[in-house]
Amino acid sequence: MKRGDMILILVVLLVAGSLYGIKAYKDHNEHYAQGELQAVITVDGKEYKTVSLTKEEQTIDIQTKFGHNILKVYDYGIRMTYSDAPLPIALDMGFISRPKQQILCIPARLMVEVINPHRSINDDNELDAVIQP
Repeated sequence: MKRGDMILILVVLLVAGSLYGIKAYKDHNEHYAQGELQAVITVDGKEYKTVSLTKEEQTIDIQTKFGHNILKVYDYGIRMTYSDAPLPIALDMGFISRPKQQILCIPARLMVEVINPHRSINDDNELDAVIQP
């Protein structure tokens, strides 16, 4: 590799890192009040339940033909506390409490995503359409 190649690689990495950093900063600074966020729970692509993320503790027991999972809502966030999956990786995803964070349990076909129901309608990061074959 020549000196020019190294400079080109460095410039590309700096631009990519800057773009990623700006996007992360914008997502991190989304304005919302504690208690207004919700968690949307979907099983096999269909909405199972939507819960408000509150300070009070509540337990959500999900038993489907795909598996058994238990979610716990507390301190304005949610986490998975039990999964009967062969490799319960979803338990390691931890406590989520900010918009667009997710917990996924692939064997149970379960997804939990934190959303802000009062977000701007003109959000450029939102899904515009789904094209099915």
